[in-house]
Amino acid sequence: MASPVEEKVITVFQQVFKSKGLESPRLDAQTPLDGTLGLESIDFAEIVLRLEEAFGVDPFANGVPSNLRTLGDLAALYSR
Repeated sequence: MASPVEEKVITVFQQVFKSKGLESPRLDAQTPLDGTLGLESIDFAEIVLRLEEAFGVDPFANGVPSNLRTLGDLAALYSR
């Protein structure tokens, strides 16, 4: 079962897919954050902005962590 933070991250991804007119794939903590999602860099920027607004924190203020590979990794940045 997804944590509340993971659920919020998934919801934001789904909102971005919907705004692009795309059907969201099945998303979970193991979903890789790469080109297989069909999103562009601008879409990921929108996701990060929405997450910053939702959680009130910018985990990328000091750069992108090297271990950021999956949706679960992204959610963990907002769980700290």
